[in-house]
Amino acid sequence: MDALKARQQKACELLREQGFDKAIIGDPMSINYLTGISIIPYERYYGLVMDANAETVTMVNPSVDTGCMKGTVEEVTYLDSDGPAAAIKKVVGDCKKLAVETKYFSMAIGEIFHSLGCEVADIGTCIAKLRMCKDETEIETMQFAAKIVDEAIAYVSDKIKPGMTEKELNMMLYSYMSTYPGFITDEFIILVLGADNSANPHGVSGDYAFKDGDIILLDFCAYYKHYWSDITRCLFLGHVGNPKLAEIYDIVLKANLAAIAKVKPGVKACEIDKAARDVITEAGYGELFLHRTGHGLGLSVHEEPNISSDNQLVLEEGMTFTIEPGIYIEGVGGVRIEDDILVTKDGCHIFTSTSKKMEDHILKY
Repeated sequence: MDALKARQQKACELLREQGFDKAIIGDPMSINYLTGISIIPYERYYGLVMDANAETVTMVNPSVDTGCMKGTVEEVTYLDSDGPAAAIKKVVGDCKKLAVETKYFSMAIGEIFHSLGCEVADIGTCIAKLRMCKDETEIETMQFAAKIVDEAIAYVSDKIKPGMTEKELNMMLYSYMSTYPGFITDEFIILVLGADNSANPHGVSGDYAFKDGDIILLDFCAYYKHYWSDITRCLFLGHVGNPKLAEIYDIVLKANLAAIAKVKPGVKACEIDKAARDVITEAGYGELFLHRTGHGLGLSVHEEPNISSDNQLVLEEGMTFTIEPGIYIEGVGGVRIEDDILVTKDGCHIFTSTSKKMEDHILKY
């Protein structure tokens, strides 16, 4: 049995366990997970209908995209002028209880679902649970995606000079990574933030020109064969210009390592967050750790499981997520250190391998 068929069967098993006869999946990443096909819906309706009892899947899609499933899944199409209601009704057919992704579909589509004459309920975390635990092929893909970001940092590190702008370094990273076969260029995330711009966790690269002594925060991803890696490292141009940055770098690194050391099956996600947060809080910077410790990683750059203080989820082998504690001081700068983590049988594996020692990231020019 191939991996896709196994995923479909497991999804159907979970649906039956929850009392669902059928389900409609709309999230393009979940559709990709179950079929291997990547779609871009734009404003049109696409829905993968799963029959939990017959263990079959059928795609409802617009006629303009006939053949989008490439023969792997039966398609039922509709004309733009007609809308999807009749096609949805045809595929769903007789159904007592229908599961739908209420977080994904619009209220207008929800009205169509409720007109089908069956009980409609949220699918909940059914597909998210499946996606959280990666199989061997997914793990291999994510490892290579991490290799791309590691090599990108190595490539740019000896090319950064005073006067280079955030945008120039951003495009250098993008241009380098785009040379890898399988790297997807229609979606990318690259944050290059210099000096006190680095104090904004979600800043945008701009025209700031680097100066000697600056911190340069790199937070970027490689989107490779539809799987993401995500890394953050902090570089220093020539030397560490502000001793406060050296202080918080040491604290953030200790927090990163403490969280990683906590990872193994059976540990709750909130315990990983606590391990990082305790280090930073005890050092007196708890209020400046502005975000969760990490997020799930896979087909989406942000997915389950969240590594946050309120997540009671128990970690299982095969789960993948980031660990990225940070401290951000307005007017000074910010430090974040991010790695990609796989939960293994006895602990964890770190996909990202770029050094985290501050002295290894003091750039000479």
